[in-house]
Amino acid sequence: MTTSSALEERLSALLASPNFSVPAYLNLALRSSANHEEQMASLALQLQIKTQSCHDEIGRIGAELQAIVPRCAADVGRLKGGLEGMELDVAGLLAGMDDDDGDDDDDNNNHHHPLHTLHSLLNLRTHLTAARSILAAAASWDETVHSIPALLSAAPPKLTEAVYALSQLEAGARALRGMPGGGREERNASLAKLRSQLETLLKPQLLHALRKMDTRLGPLQLCVGMYGSLGKMEVLREEYVRCRPGEIIALWFSFGGGGGGGSAKMKSDERQRHDEDGTGEEDETKDFDFSEDADDGAPQSTQSTTTNVTTTTTNAKQFIDFLPMFYEAVLELLSKERNQSRLVFGAKLSPSIVAQVLMECFKPIVNSFEKRLGSLCPAPGKGYSSAVGGGAGSRGGSGVGGMEAIAAAYESTIQFLSLAYDQMEAWDGSKDSADAKGVDSSSSDPTSDKSNQALQTIRQAFILIASPFLPYQRALAEAERDPMGEAASMVAKDVRSVVSFEDAAERLGGLAPFMFPLAEAAINRFELLNSGYNAQATLSSIDALLSDHASELAIAMGSLSGNATSDSGPEFDEQHVHCALEILRIAGLFKRNLKSFEHSVRDRLRVLSNQMLDSVLEDSSSNAEIPDSLTPVQIRAMLAKEACAAASAAVIDDGSGVKFPSAVVELRRLVGSSAKDAKTTLLFPKALEATSRLARSCQSFVFEVCYAIPERHLRGISALPVWKQDGSGDMEEDSYGILPQSFITHVGEHMLALVQALEPFASDSEALGLANEVMSGVKDVAVQPWKEFVSAAGCASSGDDSATLDTLMAGKSLSKHLLDEDDATDEQPTEQDNEEDGDVESKASTAFCNQWLDVVGLAVTGRILERTMRIPRLGRKGAEHLAADLNYIRNVFTALGVAGHPHPLLKYAAQLVILDEDSLRSRIASRCVETDSSETLDVIRRAELRIAYVRSISV
Repeated sequence: MTTSSALEERLSALLASPNFSVPAYLNLALRSSANHEEQMASLALQLQIKTQSCHDEIGRIGAELQAIVPRCAADVGRLKGGLEGMELDVAGLLAGMDDDDGDDDDDNNNHHHPLHTLHSLLNLRTHLTAARSILAAAASWDETVHSIPALLSAAPPKLTEAVYALSQLEAGARALRGMPGGGREERNASLAKLRSQLETLLKPQLLHALRKMDTRLGPLQLCVGMYGSLGKMEVLREEYVRCRPGEIIALWFSFGGGGGGGSAKMKSDERQRHDEDGTGEEDETKDFDFSEDADDGAPQSTQSTTTNVTTTTTNAKQFIDFLPMFYEAVLELLSKERNQSRLVFGAKLSPSIVAQVLMECFKPIVNSFEKRLGSLCPAPGKGYSSAVGGGAGSRGGSGVGGMEAIAAAYESTIQFLSLAYDQMEAWDGSKDSADAKGVDSSSSDPTSDKSNQALQTIRQAFILIASPFLPYQRALAEAERDPMGEAASMVAKDVRSVVSFEDAAERLGGLAPFMFPLAEAAINRFELLNSGYNAQATLSSIDALLSDHASELAIAMGSLSGNATSDSGPEFDEQHVHCALEILRIAGLFKRNLKSFEHSVRDRLRVLSNQMLDSVLEDSSSNAEIPDSLTPVQIRAMLAKEACAAASAAVIDDGSGVKFPSAVVELRRLVGSSAKDAKTTLLFPKALEATSRLARSCQSFVFEVCYAIPERHLRGISALPVWKQDGSGDMEEDSYGILPQSFITHVGEHMLALVQALEPFASDSEALGLANEVMSGVKDVAVQPWKEFVSAAGCASSGDDSATLDTLMAGKSLSKHLLDEDDATDEQPTEQDNEEDGDVESKASTAFCNQWLDVVGLAVTGRILERTMRIPRLGRKGAEHLAADLNYIRNVFTALGVAGHPHPLLKYAAQLVILDEDSLRSRIASRCVETDSSETLDVIRRAELRIAYVRSISV
């Protein structure tokens, strides 16, 4: 029977069922259809036709009822008259009984009650019937015993009559049991001898019927009747089940085994070994050899190795394509078997027969199946060969072999098991019989017990079929480690080869997200094979994979940064800034991908934790609900629990007073049973930490590209001879004032040009959003110049104090230590001042540019202050030049309009270098009476002392 006809049968049964519902009917009708609109149209037409047919049937039944009702009324009238007559007769009988009760005792002894007499007569008939059966058995025993050999010796043997005669003898033996005179042992011996002779003659008839059952079912049905009479149905079922999957087993071994006539021999040999030892493990034919060499000790040439790899990949792909075809053949056999077993064994035994046939299809091939999977991808602990189809780490390969092939084979197996359950229809017998009787199908009923036994057989068959995948399910993390490690090594080599600044963004842009599809595929395989069990091990392996990849990217950024700053020329190149920002965007993309991946994994694990509680096919009680169908999700959850839950079968409290299996509790802890847990539990902590390192590396890279030119111009200014000049300058300087020196003008021009270099990247909203993912803590890259400033001021002990450095860099709380109350501070723009009118994108672009200008400006300010502290001697004229330089850079920062700039210490340093000696001494002396003893104030005090020292002012 085809799948469509089976579906029509189930739809018709559902329409006639008292449990009919519209959603259930539509779900069943549309489940196997890819084009739902076409199926709905066809379904509507069929329902219209059935509706018209029902209307016609209702009209016909109504006409028949109109004709029947008058006759029924007449019959009821006659029944009423008859009942009234019986009522009068019973009343007379009761009156007679009352009269009998009034007689004397003698009359009671001489006359019996009519009901007592009837009861005695019934007992007498029963005893006479038993006596007749005993006498008949005794009289016909010898004749029947002697007739059976004649029936068996006839040509051909009259087996049907012989079986009937033997059943008569067995009935007679039961009737004669307990009779005096002995002979019981003799009768039993005769029966055993005759039964043995009859079974010997029946065996060839059964085998002949099994061979011809594809064309004729009559002989097989006759054998069923005879074996049923002998009480040997179990023997017949075993032979029947063993005979059915012959073509299926031949099909399996025909793949990779040479085909043709050799496949039949392999099937026969395999079946013979299975019959002898029940395992089929000894001397199994090597039917599927992907990568074994003909001579393990002989060296192979490169050409030979390449040929083996190509053959391996081809065979692996062929096997993945062959497996669904093999399963389709098994499903076709089950479809035929469902109809045939009903005709041969009846509807009650049909589900268990189909389940046993399914199991018999796979018993002889389980070991071969496991070896073929091992050739696709060695089981954990047996090594990993990159020659096996490329595996999960085969970049650009054919996508076959390795764990990908194992997952593809397992997915095909799960789909097959779901369809196979539909073919078995283990629920039909119980539900149909229960509906016919008008009772609940879940009640204790022999039919229900047989269906539950069939369900247990189905469960055992499913476990047997999936058993070749057990090594991969129980050690999935270990099985994934080698192929993913090889993929990571290949990507790491490519990352390390990125040394050119020009193509770094393009190459790293393709390499950075490469591991996420592999991690996603690993999670898909974990969901498919383990369904939530052993989650921690799989997550840890993926975490290590992503962490190593992020670390390699961070190292590459560091190497690229050194190359970029060393190769940059004296002129500012906006393209370098754009390339550096593209690198920052790549880091942001990596972090976003990691967050999205973790969120997706968390949601999938939460769904898996609920699926792990499904107990389908596990409840064997008589009142267990029999599922109409099994989805692939239910089957893989059941198989994963069977494979992986042995070590985590304990039931523990989840913290809320409810007990669940330990695997479920562990999985819910990972995904977070509450919002608090979801924030604190990290699925990939190592990868997140490595991503933070990657972000800092990219920040440092962008910073060094943007800061390279100011650093180069400021590097040697402490040793300039201009600082030592004393006395008045030339007439030109007196006429036009002291102009800023070239080094500081180069720095100022670079800061102004940096705005134009940042804006093109910031105008791209998508790139800007990715870059902002990794902008947290970006000011930390500008700390080093400030550390050196603190050290140059003479406060080495506080150079590593982050709180002091943060306060100095912020500058907001320094004003009270720098200027008198009547002095006006620099009008520094605030965040509110910088908010321009415009849309959200323009504000975000401006904020991003200002953020980097702030970082580079802080570094420039710190370096200028540090270089100022390291000037060995400062003359009067040199002080004026330094003040002019500091005021120039302050004006540049003011023009940029960045919040927090110019820094208060720049103005204070410009004031200190030209402050008259008495005022400087007074300010330094005033520090001694201040009660504030913060380390920030100590840095300012020592900077004042340093400037007084280089100006040769004694304090």
